[in-house]
Amino acid sequence: MHKISIVVAAYNENSIISETIQKIIELMKQQNKYEWELICVDDGSCDDTYSVAIQTAAGEPKVKILKHNHNYGQGRALRTGFAACSGDIVVTIDADLSYGPEYILKLGDVLIERNVDITLASPYAKGGEVVNVPFYRRLLSRFGNKYLAKMSQYNISTITCVVRAYRREILDAIFLTSDGMELQLEIMLKAAMIKARVCEIPARLAWAKQKSADMKFSRVSKMRIFRTMGVYLFLGWLSKPAYFFILLSLSLLLTGGYMAFMLVLRTFNSIITNLDYGAFQAISIGLETVYKNYTYSFIISGGLIIFGFHILGVALLTIQNKFYFEEMYKLTEAVLSEKIKKSEE
Repeated sequence: MHKISIVVAAYNENSIISETIQKIIELMKQQNKYEWELICVDDGSCDDTYSVAIQTAAGEPKVKILKHNHNYGQGRALRTGFAACSGDIVVTIDADLSYGPEYILKLGDVLIERNVDITLASPYAKGGEVVNVPFYRRLLSRFGNKYLAKMSQYNISTITCVVRAYRREILDAIFLTSDGMELQLEIMLKAAMIKARVCEIPARLAWAKQKSADMKFSRVSKMRIFRTMGVYLFLGWLSKPAYFFILLSLSLLLTGGYMAFMLVLRTFNSIITNLDYGAFQAISIGLETVYKNYTYSFIISGGLIIFGFHILGVALLTIQNKFYFEEMYKLTEAVLSEKIKKSEE
């Protein structure tokens, strides 16, 4: 029988953490397909989240409540939970159960039935649904996930969602370092390096009405929105840094090339009009005339082309470094796996 380890990261959730723990316990006690454990990690909350969780879990030996002394971030809390897991399947779920606890079992079932390594819950997959999420937040998330999906190795609709199921050996096979929400992308990037199999299932994302009201555009700091956009861009940068350099270099080269082409065209026209002075003299006059009239264009186009080629060189070096990093990562993982096997023998 498979054992599911459920990991919940919580920060300042004293108003809902008790209900969350109770719902998960009730769900898991009603099923008989899996052994289970629940690991709730309080990521240095400033309220009574930890004490409420401890009281709720009293008398439940399958529930562990862990605590960080400081608020490190969702990623660190999840990594703490991973380290404490004993199940062969690990499911992560939001503290507010915005996806519903039933996805714990759904994700676990799909992981086994489809024989994959990671299963994701996606409200943007065909058949998925989004309820009570403000329009601006839904739009930002939708485009952010599309952008990150393009940056990743997998054809998926949602890459930032926390609600996932993992085979334990996959989490053991990758070394994770992220403390924030970028952990979700880090897992996918490193899973791609070891050829992990990934699928997603349609899911229903439903925010509580109070949360939806609190997150309305008029009430949310615009700096927070820009910060979220910045995080998405940064995550994409982590995924494919060369992609950005290539786009920048192409834009510079195309702009500089267009300006250079127009200068060549003007020079050619000037040469044609001065052919009566002889070919060499016409070329000299044409170049001199165009340079005097379009000095700044010469300088700018030349600078754009030179700088564009420099950026393109950086892009190629980034691709090379990424290749070497992936090769070293695979080699390190292979060496560590071999050492673990020998120690177990």
